[in-house]
Amino acid sequence: MVEETIRPPQPTSKSPTSQPMRRMDQRRARRRSWKRWLANAMIIGGVLVLAYPFGTWAYTWFVQRGLRAQLEQADPRFMETSELLDAGGLTLVEVPAGAASSPSQPDVAPQNASDPAWLTELRALKAAATAFADSVRGRPGTPIGRIVLPAIGLDVVMVEGVEGRDLREGPGHWPETPFPGQGGHFVVSGHRTTYGAPFLKLNKVLVGDDIYLVLPYAVVKYRVTKVIVVNPRDMKDVATSDKEMVSLAACHPLYSARQRIVVQGEMTGFALAADVLPN
Repeated sequence: MVEETIRPPQPTSKSPTSQPMRRMDQRRARRRSWKRWLANAMIIGGVLVLAYPFGTWAYTWFVQRGLRAQLEQADPRFMETSELLDAGGLTLVEVPAGAASSPSQPDVAPQNASDPAWLTELRALKAAATAFADSVRGRPGTPIGRIVLPAIGLDVVMVEGVEGRDLREGPGHWPETPFPGQGGHFVVSGHRTTYGAPFLKLNKVLVGDDIYLVLPYAVVKYRVTKVIVVNPRDMKDVATSDKEMVSLAACHPLYSARQRIVVQGEMTGFALAADVLPN
């Protein structure tokens, strides 16, 4: 007699028990897919966060090259005066301490043969500054010159304006403040951590350090008199002055916009481009 082996019924795709198992497998697959997506998103996000500063630095580096070329093309004397300054061969007209404090002095004092040389030159500087200011007024993003601060290795092209797009290209001049020579306070803002971070080392500047502004119409020298930290709301007061001054301002501390660090200097000398390199 042949015994028949009885096997338990095998589940089929139509078996009632297969439906819950399939749904469970699908849920597990979705969970795995979601976790995988989240992990990939976190990796990509981390890479972007790390790459962002480098990307902004690269952008500004390329933009700065173009800005310097624009300045040199607009007035070849700009390149030549820059080279003279870099080589230490530029002779500056020295301005006595406090002599440039009154913005109206060059206009009010009668012009005669007994005028000191620096006063005659200061009149010429004011005329050149006013003409240049008129040429860039209302043109944000226009390159206007170089800031050179040897103590911290700074040499960067500045632009007109302080909107976000302007500061991405380089330090920006506050349009409401006068140009060097016009009798007042020339104020520039710049980034410390992104877009080339031109003002990264402002906290390393010391009283007595020199600042040079290399402009198409002149090279102007300042001596640092003060390094301060203020609240953003106080910047307007800080920027107000009768003196021929410069202020370089940036966010402080690093990676925060809570305060502003400001380096201030007073004019000590200048050289007109027209005098150094006549056309």
